Amino acid sequence: MPQGLQQDHQPNNFDSFAAAVRDTLNKHAERKNYTDNGADGPNKLCNVMQELGIHEAHCIGEIIYKCAEWLRAPRKVLMEKVAGWAFLVWKATKD
Repeated sequence: MPQGLQQDHQPNNFDSFAAAVRDTLNKHAERKNYTDNGADGPNKLCNVMQELGIHEAHCIGEIIYKCAEWLRAPRKVLMEKVAGWAFLVWKATKD
């Protein structure tokens, strides 16, 4: 296992991962003033990216960048961010 994966004492299970992703989606967007309604509410940054036609491409770029960062220095927070960006792509995808 790459160094850095077991840095904290939280259990390594899906519930902990999902809680961390939820926290990333909700708290980060609020800190950046993108939204005050959480991950399911309107998001100013996403709205602008959608209007420009670059929303999904930007999200995929963020995923690639965070994965490259993780390969250099593995940290759980990077995979939490990958999951958050993946959620935004999933949310925008029409089945």
